[in-house]
Amino acid sequence: MKNIMLPLLSMAIILCSCRSMTSFDTPNSFRNMQGTVFLSNGKTVDGKIIVNSSNRLSSPVKVYTEGDRKPMQFGLSDVSGYSIRGDYYALKQVRGNLSLGRQQYFMKRISRPESRIHLFEHIEKVNSTNSRNVTTSRYETQYFLQMPGDASNEVWSLSGSRFVPNFDEKMSKLVADCPSLAARISSKAEGYFYAQVTMFGEKRADVLLRIIDDYNACGR
Repeated sequence: MKNIMLPLLSMAIILCSCRSMTSFDTPNSFRNMQGTVFLSNGKTVDGKIIVNSSNRLSSPVKVYTEGDRKPMQFGLSDVSGYSIRGDYYALKQVRGNLSLGRQQYFMKRISRPESRIHLFEHIEKVNSTNSRNVTTSRYETQYFLQMPGDASNEVWSLSGSRFVPNFDEKMSKLVADCPSLAARISSKAEGYFYAQVTMFGEKRADVLLRIIDDYNACGR
C-alpha cells in the first residue's frame, strides 16, 4: 500500500505545483498570471490566466477563477484580449505577410486607449539549432499599426510594404484629414520620418507614437 501511495502523493504534489507555478515567456506563452480576460461577447473574466496561443488542438486561453479547481477554457475566437501587470494585450491578425494561413497573436498596446490610431508591440521567441545540435533562443520585437478608423483586429508591420519604402508618401495619405501633420510627414520633418533601411524597431515606434499623438490632438 505504501508503495502505491508514494507515487500518487508525488504526482499530486507535481500537479498542484504546476497549477500554481507562475511563468512568463512571451505575451503568447505564460502561466498563472493574475489578470483579466476580455471576451469577444463583451464579458470579462478575472483570475489566473494561462496562454499558449500556439496550442490549437486544445484551448489556448485558460483562466482559473478564485476558488475553482478547473479552469475556464476559451478558443482564440472567444477572446479579444487580456490585461496583466497594468498592460493590455489585444489579439491581432497580421496582414501583409507572405506566410500562409491566419497569423493571430496577442500584442501589447503601447498607444493610449483613446487613440485614433493604435500601435502594438509583438514579441516572438525564435529558436535555432546549430551544427552541434545545440538549440538557442532569442526574442525578436516587431511593431504593428492599426489603421485610422479601422475597427477590425487587423494590423500591419511598420517594416512592411504598407509603410516603406516612401514612408513620407504612404503615411501622409493615411492622416490626410489632418493637413498640418500630413505636411510634416511628407516633408520628412525630423521625428516624422524613417527610411526602409532604418534597422531599429524602437526608432520606428518612436516616430509612429509622435505621429499618433499629433493626430489625436489634430482639430482640438
